[in-house]
Amino acid sequence: MSSVRLCSLLLSSSWLWAEVPIPSQGAPIPTNPAPKAPESAMATPAMGSSSDPDRFSNLPRLLLDDAGHVVSAPARWDRSDWVAVGAGTAAVVGVGLLLDRSTDRFMTNHANASWDRAAKNVQKFGGTPSVLIAGGTYLAGVAFKDPEVRATGIDTMVTMGLAQLLLTIPLKTVAGRSRPNEGKGTHDFHPLNGGASFPSGHTTQAFALASVISEHADRPWVSGLSYGLAGLVGLSRVEQRQHFLSDVVAGGLIGTFVGKAVVAHNQALRADARRKVSMSFSPIFQPGGYGVSVAMVF
Repeated sequence: MSSVRLCSLLLSSSWLWAEVPIPSQGAPIPTNPAPKAPESAMATPAMGSSSDPDRFSNLPRLLLDDAGHVVSAPARWDRSDWVAVGAGTAAVVGVGLLLDRSTDRFMTNHANASWDRAAKNVQKFGGTPSVLIAGGTYLAGVAFKDPEVRATGIDTMVTMGLAQLLLTIPLKTVAGRSRPNEGKGTHDFHPLNGGASFPSGHTTQAFALASVISEHADRPWVSGLSYGLAGLVGLSRVEQRQHFLSDVVAGGLIGTFVGKAVVAHNQALRADARRKVSMSFSPIFQPGGYGVSVAMVF
């Protein structure tokens, strides 16, 4: 468990580090910059105010709104969206037909104690540690009064719940696919009365976390780290013979789709809240004088 806790801390910390601006090389660093009003005071509604969509009492409404947005998404898709969905479906089917059997055979023939231990540790990121990262991020945002960090935690928890409840769990029931370790082959499906192999729930969870962190951080190295770890979760499930490779691909697509949809929708809600009238006051201290800054947002 120590390695799992260490990697969890690294993943959550990497996103926080990404929020710290890095001066460009050679750029002068002012020694006495003139203080200015905090951007959060003017860019977002006050945390806890009635207009704050991330206010704790508003979270149930936000969850229902996000659920409706995800369910009704196909009605808003354009041609490019349908092409992307078609490509994703083709990828899952193609992997299932071409690679499921060979990858399962490879994992069986090359199984060893070291790979088994590593896979058992990595796959946990598709379970409780991912929930702890999401909850910890939310609590950190509340404790340090950082709306962006708090929003990341909320979006992650919402994404995980919706991805599992709206897509992954229903698809498991409908598909009824047997797991690889049952030895029934790659094409053993019993709709509404079978196994729970397709799609991978652990992979869905891992990619839900990765997609939300990636969207909020908007840094290539954070995206690479997040999606890379999520991919390892999927491979670990294949190594453990809990899922076929196509199960993992499907879970990754579900987690990514829901994560991107939730973040885009919630960021639009937050932007709309910023457009409502609000006023903030901040003291200004500069060489030679001082005063008060008044910011009004319409």
